[in-house]
Amino acid sequence: MPRSAPPDQDDPTLAVRVRDGVVALGELLARADPGSPDERVGPAHDLIADFLHSYFGAAAVADAHFAIVRALAGMGQADPSRSVAAYARDRLSEHLWALGQPGAALLALPGLPTPADNLALQQSWHEKFLEALGPDDPITLAARYSIAAWTGQAGDARAALELYAALLPDLERVLGPEHPSTLVARGDIALWTGQAGDARAALELCAALLPVLKRVFGAEHPNSLTARANVAYWTGQAGDAAGARDQFAALVPIFARVLGAKHPDTLGARAEFATWTGQAGNEAAARDQYAALLPLQERVLGAEHPLTVAARGNLAYWTGRMGDAAATRDQFAALLPVLKRVFGAEHPNSLTARGERAFWTGQAGDAAAARDQFAALVPVFARVLGAKHPDTLGARNGLANWTGQAGDAAAARDQYAALLPLFERVFEAEHPETLAVRAALANWTGRAGDAAAARGQYAALLPLFERVFGADHQLTRIVRAGLTE
Repeated sequence: MPRSAPPDQDDPTLAVRVRDGVVALGELLARADPGSPDERVGPAHDLIADFLHSYFGAAAVADAHFAIVRALAGMGQADPSRSVAAYARDRLSEHLWALGQPGAALLALPGLPTPADNLALQQSWHEKFLEALGPDDPITLAARYSIAAWTGQAGDARAALELYAALLPDLERVLGPEHPSTLVARGDIALWTGQAGDARAALELCAALLPVLKRVFGAEHPNSLTARANVAYWTGQAGDAAGARDQFAALVPIFARVLGAKHPDTLGARAEFATWTGQAGNEAAARDQYAALLPLQERVLGAEHPLTVAARGNLAYWTGRMGDAAATRDQFAALLPVLKRVFGAEHPNSLTARGERAFWTGQAGDAAAARDQFAALVPVFARVLGAKHPDTLGARNGLANWTGQAGDAAAARDQYAALLPLFERVFEAEHPETLAVRAALANWTGRAGDAAAARGQYAALLPLFERVFGADHQLTRIVRAGLTE
């Protein structure tokens, strides 16, 4: 839609006269930002459609929608204004829907700024599909899939898991148990099972899915290789970092042979191999592997490709794990403007990097600055992702920790006491994240002056840590040591 009042230095009354004309046309025009210098106007499509339908029939309306779709699709070859580009992004699906192309309408739905916004958009379109197409139409099922995915992205892993679990039997019935969409949904059930806190069950689900994928697609089909990578990943998440490292070590040359050494999936497998090498105890090797991988990703994928940006973050992380907190803080500070440019200032990736910068600021010796950065970050996480999203809870965890590290043990204790019920509700009582918060609560209880209460909390925690982590795990040893303080 054009701006309603183009500047004209020779006729200062033009803007007034244009706006008067816009008002006079009334409902024939659609208006955005009315009365402002950025006001935009355009034809009221509903009225025009009704007119065309009344005088020329349905075919004329379809022709109009087709012309709009063709024009919007051609904008990739032009340089539209911001308002025109926004219209193309936001309204293409509606014109495709009006043309009777529901599948294309679903694919053309715009990406919105937050997971919650995308979830609401998908839910509204699912209602359209359900009413027009019925519950068993593949497009309706695809919309349900998107709702489940965005539910998880919005932070509710258990609700996402429930939605996928309810969807799976319908996919099996309508499409078949070995249809690609059905198998993808099985993989997502495994993913959200793990995200909901049960890494071992996720591993079992991935392991059960792998032979099906091999039979349907072949042992070295990319889908099967991705499933093998998922088995390796959840092996690590279930506590066997060395096993994950070894599985990725075996997978990398297969990815390279099948897809090519420079394929993004091959580079991703190399990144996972580096990560699990570090998690298995060789932090220097992880740092060195990321240092070797990063230039290749920059050359092949580009400096601002998401995988490249992720590798920069991982290189920074393992640099810090090797003891150079100040260098890691500075690397995350340098990475932040890149993330904001690539993803947006409030994208979860950008917010996560802000959290890393805050953490390593504290690790580098400035606890008060770390506390203040987390204090500024928590409300942004809550607004963008939701108050109960795991990343929001992680930021609150950081705020509590650095509040204590900055000298206020009692406030840290109180913040952890308030956090614990949320972690128990979001992650469940024996999830590693919840147990870590309980251990932090015990720590700050003791440091706030109540040693007896802290010992009681550690005593209750010890058998849980031994069962969940193992008797010799570093975290279990820390809890055991707390009993003697």
